[in-house]
Amino acid sequence: MIRNSNTSWGSVSRAFHWSTVLLILIQIPLGFYMVEAYDVYKIDYADDTEFMRASLLHNTIGFIVLFVAVARLSWRSTQTNPELPNALVAYQRWLARLTHLVFYGLLLVYPLSGWATLSAYEFEFPIFFFGWDSVPGIVPSVKEGSAFDSDFFAEIHKACWKFGAVLLSLHVVAAIWHQYVRHDGLLNRMIKG
Repeated sequence: MIRNSNTSWGSVSRAFHWSTVLLILIQIPLGFYMVEAYDVYKIDYADDTEFMRASLLHNTIGFIVLFVAVARLSWRSTQTNPELPNALVAYQRWLARLTHLVFYGLLLVYPLSGWATLSAYEFEFPIFFFGWDSVPGIVPSVKEGSAFDSDFFAEIHKACWKFGAVLLSLHVVAAIWHQYVRHDGLLNRMIKG
């Protein structure tokens, strides 16, 4: 079944969900590796090969996350959403909806803040998308210490991964709890439809 129904997620929604999970599982450690490669590069500013490779991958996956998030939201806006289990009380329904809303916000703000971090950087720095290294900035380049400088957007980017890590952990725990404690089949709807 391609489309969602009142009781299950369709194959397109599930594909969006699991591809987002995969991209994030790659992107987070890659981001840490990129920062580490930059720290090594800053020691003598000699060889930037590893840092640039990591940047190319991190930037590219970030743009893919953004594209998938927009496509996912577009698809979701045209679909019926499966009803939550009847056993959920009002606050649990509210939390489930709020969690998904915040996740969608993070999936947009996270890559946009990374793009803005590079765009606002005072010195010229390539913004990559696959082999293209001239992606235009989304905010103006400003001197460090100015309002809305690169550090400002970098702090938003860092806050996204910290908050997102906590929210994702709670989401996974809730999914496991529903599957193995409540036995309400909530997780199976995202796995099998």
